[in-house]
Amino acid sequence: MNRTLRASQRGQAIVLIALMIVVMFGLVGLAIDSGRAYLDRRHLQAAVDAAALAAAYNYMNTTDYAQAEQTAVDTYSADELLYGAASCAGLGAMAVTCTFSGDSSNQLMTINVTNQSIAGVSFTVTAVGTMPVAMMQVLGAGPNIRVGATATAVARKSGTNGAAIQTLSPAGCGGNGGNSLTFTGTSTTMVTGDVWSNGSITDNGVASGTVNGNAIDICPAMPPSPMPNFTVTGTQANGWTMLDPGYPQPSLNPASQSWASTSGSVEQPGTYASDPRLGGGAGCYFLSGGVYTWSAGFTQNGGFVSNELRPPDEPKLSAANQPNLTTTTAALAAGTNITGIPVAALPGAIAQNSAVSVGGQTFSVSRNAAAGDTSISVSRQAPAANIPAGSWLTVRALPQFWDSNGVNCATTFALTATGSDASNPPISAQTWAVELTAVRWSPYGVSSCGGPASTTCFLRESAPSMCKTVSVGSSQNFKVSVSSSPPDPGAQDFNVYLAPSGSCQGPFGYAAQFANNGSYTTTINGGTLNGWALDPGAPRDNPGAPAPDFQSPPVAGGLPNANPQLAVPPHGDLANEGHCVDPTTGTGVACPAPVTPGAVLWFIPGGGNIQTCLNLQGGGDIYIYSGHQYQRILLYEPGPEQQPPANTCSNNVAGSGITSLIGIFYVPAANVTIVGNSSYLATIAGGVIAWTASVKGNGGVSILADPTLRTWPPSVTLTQ
Repeated sequence: MNRTLRASQRGQAIVLIALMIVVMFGLVGLAIDSGRAYLDRRHLQAAVDAAALAAAYNYMNTTDYAQAEQTAVDTYSADELLYGAASCAGLGAMAVTCTFSGDSSNQLMTINVTNQSIAGVSFTVTAVGTMPVAMMQVLGAGPNIRVGATATAVARKSGTNGAAIQTLSPAGCGGNGGNSLTFTGTSTTMVTGDVWSNGSITDNGVASGTVNGNAIDICPAMPPSPMPNFTVTGTQANGWTMLDPGYPQPSLNPASQSWASTSGSVEQPGTYASDPRLGGGAGCYFLSGGVYTWSAGFTQNGGFVSNELRPPDEPKLSAANQPNLTTTTAALAAGTNITGIPVAALPGAIAQNSAVSVGGQTFSVSRNAAAGDTSISVSRQAPAANIPAGSWLTVRALPQFWDSNGVNCATTFALTATGSDASNPPISAQTWAVELTAVRWSPYGVSSCGGPASTTCFLRESAPSMCKTVSVGSSQNFKVSVSSSPPDPGAQDFNVYLAPSGSCQGPFGYAAQFANNGSYTTTINGGTLNGWALDPGAPRDNPGAPAPDFQSPPVAGGLPNANPQLAVPPHGDLANEGHCVDPTTGTGVACPAPVTPGAVLWFIPGGGNIQTCLNLQGGGDIYIYSGHQYQRILLYEPGPEQQPPANTCSNNVAGSGITSLIGIFYVPAANVTIVGNSSYLATIAGGVIAWTASVKGNGGVSILADPTLRTWPPSVTLTQ
């Protein structure tokens, strides 16, 4: 029986071996043919990538769909070694289909074009073809398998608006929770510039406002608008992910600093280990130009902080570069109480409680005066000396910049005729008109400097003060005194400009400089004016040189003056955000230029225990600007593109009074909550780049993107 069983099993091993050989050949064939398919797929992907990019680049140069599509076809044919003619349907339209003669792989290429306006034009190239198989046919596969690949490239031309808000988070899209950009509140939000979200944009159904630009998000599909109560003057569309611009981290200042709490103090750039935590009793603080590192964050709920350089007694203006001044039409007798001053028609209005200067004396305005009025009501007062008809009357601006938030740090100056002596020889007996400017030296590449202007020391000079007059008798000169409690914020010196005609309409010429410390005074005597004469062509700080331009009127009622209009030096703003210098010569040039003297950058590092990095709580006021040497970035918090750790904390920006943060907020891993209440230029003037942002219009939020600071750059991006 066993012999019979063994006989029946003879030959089974041969069958098993034969079957195993078939399987092994199939597996080998699968490996070989799959490897070929993988290589063909990679080559095909490279070809469609190149075709999509070629189409996008061509469109950037030509804005012609047909040329861009033909470029894609030619690029694909060359990469795939397709020497036969392409037969394409739809060239010049938004969908193209192409086949290729003599192509044994039967390749089919399609191009789909989508124009998303400001979001860009996408070119999606898809290709499929067949690949012959060899050994896989042993397993019963057909003679060919299909291979396909897709690529999308986006061409985006330069934007016409600056970027007001850009959020990098994909929140709200693709299953990600939350929202990338949220508008809430009950008041109005004004956005000037483009709004771009890499996720969703949403509002609470109550928030309203205007976007003077384009609104782009990733989802949901538009229309409908994600901001139903907003007026968007540009395009609303779905776009593609806008990459983090990856601004390089600035060079930090390692010098250890502590906040000087005395009102009127000048703070220095460097590293602050402690949060200043400015509360309700805080005063005024001037920031020297440079990089400030706030290792523990910066909290403000009181006081006023700025790097603006302003003169004493800022003048009331009737128009840009035009002080509001007039002349008296009747004499005012010494010792006689007056309640009104008769004047030639006023060029501009004067607010109640304003101070006016006439005949070297100051009066308080008791009632609003309108442009064209010929009388100014003043609080009852007797002139200390006779004031003849035809005397110049000038007006002090109300409010003054450095009085913001009730800190009362603005300064004033006075003129006093004094006797002469051997050390102070007399000057010409006449009426002199006087203006002052505030002066500060800005170091560049050195720790400090005090002039003269050079490649490492830049001059900042404010616009002129209001004009005041002093009458000098025989054998007299006169003294100029500036109030000192506190000193004029940020000023190191004052320049004195004189009009020998006694006219507040000038022309004025530079005569002297004195320090904003010590006695806070200087005497204009015969020695000062020895050989002095008006010289309209003289360089700045030279005898007789003309005074800088005046400021511009406030942007709205109840606000301080704005800076002079932009112009080519020696005109325009010579002290603040509109002032630029060529560092190779140290001289002022038209903006934009490499350096903005006095600019600041605030850096808040990551990795600490700070919950709120920048915490402006609304009880304080702040007006600071950045500059071109910092790429106009005002607040920098490192993100994933910079050296770790990234800063992921929350920032709170609550406006108050004249709050204006002039520059870019670059916080790519952090959140920003922006609350309104600033009535000046803008809560943030420059743009916001954040991970997420929430805008709360509970008192009027303004976010302004200056196109000269940052516009969307032209770009071609492979997105798929």
